[in-house]
Amino acid sequence: MTISLLLTKFHVPSVRSDLVQRDRLLERLDRGMEGKLILISAPAGSGKTTILSEWLRQTKISSSWLSLDAGDNDPIRFWTYFVAALQQSHPDIGEATLSMLRSAACSSASLSLESPSFESFLIPLINEITSFSDDRILVLDDYHEIAARPIHEAIAFLLEHLPPQLHLAIASRVDPPLPLARWRVRNQLTQLGAADLCFTLAETTAFIARSMQLPLSQEQVAAIQARTEGWIAGLQLAALSMRDVKDISAFIASLTGDRHYILDYLVEEVLERQPKPLQTFLLRSSILEQMCDDLCQAVVGSTRTETLAQLEHRNLFVVPLDDNRQWYRYHHLFRQLLLDRLQRIEPEQVSQYHRRAREWYDRHGFVTEAISHAIAAGDFSQAAEAIEREAGLSNPRIEPSRLLAFLKAMPDDLVWMRPWLLLSYAWALYSTAQFPAAVQAVQSLESLLQQQEPSANTEKLWGLVTAIKGIQARQQGATAESVTLMERALQQLPQDDSWLRAVILLNLGVTYFVADNYAAAKSLLSEVTQIGKNKGIADPAIAGLYLQAQFLALRGRLDEATTLCQQGVELARERSWLSTYAGVLVQVAMGELLREQNQLEAAAQHLTESIDRGIQTRQPGLMMGYITLARVRQAQGDTQAARDAIKAAQKCQVWLWSTILSVPACQARLDLTQGNLDAAIAWAEDSTLSVDDELRYSFTDKSPVGSELDYLTLARVIIARGRLADATKPYLNDALRLLERLYDFTAAGGRTARVMEVLMLQALVWQVREDRKRSLHLLQQALDLPHAGDYIRLFVDEGQPMAELLRDAAAAGMYLQSVNRLLAAFSHAEGTVARVQPLIEPLSDRELEVLQHLAQGLSNRAIADKLFVTLAAIKWHARNIYGKLDVSNRTQAVAKARELGLLV
Repeated sequence: MTISLLLTKFHVPSVRSDLVQRDRLLERLDRGMEGKLILISAPAGSGKTTILSEWLRQTKISSSWLSLDAGDNDPIRFWTYFVAALQQSHPDIGEATLSMLRSAACSSASLSLESPSFESFLIPLINEITSFSDDRILVLDDYHEIAARPIHEAIAFLLEHLPPQLHLAIASRVDPPLPLARWRVRNQLTQLGAADLCFTLAETTAFIARSMQLPLSQEQVAAIQARTEGWIAGLQLAALSMRDVKDISAFIASLTGDRHYILDYLVEEVLERQPKPLQTFLLRSSILEQMCDDLCQAVVGSTRTETLAQLEHRNLFVVPLDDNRQWYRYHHLFRQLLLDRLQRIEPEQVSQYHRRAREWYDRHGFVTEAISHAIAAGDFSQAAEAIEREAGLSNPRIEPSRLLAFLKAMPDDLVWMRPWLLLSYAWALYSTAQFPAAVQAVQSLESLLQQQEPSANTEKLWGLVTAIKGIQARQQGATAESVTLMERALQQLPQDDSWLRAVILLNLGVTYFVADNYAAAKSLLSEVTQIGKNKGIADPAIAGLYLQAQFLALRGRLDEATTLCQQGVELARERSWLSTYAGVLVQVAMGELLREQNQLEAAAQHLTESIDRGIQTRQPGLMMGYITLARVRQAQGDTQAARDAIKAAQKCQVWLWSTILSVPACQARLDLTQGNLDAAIAWAEDSTLSVDDELRYSFTDKSPVGSELDYLTLARVIIARGRLADATKPYLNDALRLLERLYDFTAAGGRTARVMEVLMLQALVWQVREDRKRSLHLLQQALDLPHAGDYIRLFVDEGQPMAELLRDAAAAGMYLQSVNRLLAAFSHAEGTVARVQPLIEPLSDRELEVLQHLAQGLSNRAIADKLFVTLAAIKWHARNIYGKLDVSNRTQAVAKARELGLLV
């Protein structure tokens, strides 16, 4: 989806040369630069925009401006404009964020791995803002137009993490739903309200004398001040009305009632004193949110006598939107009152004016505006045709929230009887996470399509419906049905639509992964990645690599899996996609692969980084990150940190892949490792798992417990119970029966790593039965399986029984290289490796710690962040290390340290 930017939204409104100087407000705004947020919240016509414009004109601080409207409630549109506003003075900023926004716009929430949180797009932007060399102000004008909760939440997130170089100024008619009280207590908020903006008597006097040039006495000025209560719009309208009034005192005395009454009265007075042709022009052109001379001519017709620039000169409430004075808008409240009066005076003609506007916008290619005026004119058929044309495009240009608003404004019998409209409705509902209504729309669309004659048009519709149903089937655990539906959708949809093809292929790849169908998935996942790279869409580009890596790791190809995951992490880092859904997911996977290879520090680094990003952006991969981190911390011997991580996982939403333990199963394994057998047994009994259950590879939404990994955990609990002298035989028989079934199940799926795990557990059963020969034979079978990469934690996590079995294998001369490598990992875990420093000046504990991180390939910045010290401190430690080792760079230092036995 491509969002066309209206450049006039970045234009700072002009300031009149005879404007009343309001030093008291300007000083408060200056003081507001000490905090993060300046909020001006006051009713319409209070002068919010004017004071901000004047302040920006006078301050020497760089600034940007963004005028908001109702169409900006779509988060993608809002943040695209937000970044573009910053780019008005910093052209290079935010490209990564814009890339992710374009990716999200192209990937419908219903046809992506997961709908990403918009906060994820802010993290790279926030990081870039820290590079600003000086302070900057960004004004969001008319923020009251924003009603979308995700935008408010993301603005709150932005302000919480805003670097000191950027200050946000918001102008709104109402207090926005932000944590204002908290920021006020922190002295991060400067707020101006209606009372602050009201003119004082001195300011009213200056305004009437200087701006309106009316010869009023002080008493008359005071009377106007009292009647209008210093309300700027009321003062301006009153001054305009008084220009041709002979009895000013009587006029002032007639100004009674509240502000709304005063404004209605004064607008009528202003209009009635204008020439008839001009009154007509003002009324008819009020249907336009923005206007230029050519558009006004098309709408108003021959009655027009003046240009918009002349209206601005006459102070008739028109606001310029660009420096060239081509585009204007009316003051919002003034426009609303004109519209109300137009409805009273020419109710039969209003539709015709909207039709003229629609025709003009059609000719000039403004799709959204044309549809808006068609609906306002009641020409729903024309609006429907325009929406249908957009729906048929590969890259539709109407934001989902705006599309949904259009369709809800149209008659139900029209929307629900036209297939492309109904598809658009279902698509918009899915994209805005209104799933029950979307399901109903899809069902209705199916019924409608069954009544249509087959054609190329209906085939594409059926393809899109089929794809959506495929996603629904996968979410319900019906993977075979999901695959069938996805494959059918690919056949039904145009082969030359690469964007749509990537989205469907990605979802098909996910379904194949859930079904563990590697043969079907491996070719299409490469295509998904390539299309994602070419189109700049994060989820397909990264997820294609991630899913391939997961398949390969299960099939004994750990090295290839690690390489693919590393490519995914590097791609995400290069394109600032680490905070996206797929970016978080691939870094969690990298942590899991490194954990298996016993690279625990590097694994923890990836996991903590991904968890931090997931927390900030509310990504769904958090549970998997915490589960894996718990296993890493346990492997490092930090049992408390492992418990803390699993507790954090318990608070996350249930969301897992088939390659990750469930939270309860992970907790059970930790309990076994920590010697808490009773808790592990309680898990097994509470889970209702049985050794005779039908085995399942993956989770489903309806049954998050009962996967292959759960049954492997159950086998471990049964073996642990079997080690008790009084219960050996019956429990071990159960364990063997379950493991034999698991062997057949995993071998049939080609999951070499799981087969290796089953054989290893069978070896431990026969070890308990004291059958050394059979135990070593099964261990040999496990080690003999063809695999590439070091599956280390798979063995080491089994603890002392596995260490004893490996020593027996070493004594028997079996697979000495592999067995010795595993025994070395046990020795390191048990702390039996001595560190001797044959140096004249030994390395300090901190230098040894830094050396370990250097050996793991972490950057200096990453080491500094991990150790909570400055970058300069890490560079200082590195220089000391190089000096003591008599080397000149990191590579030489690591090699020398390994030679001296300082690194394991």
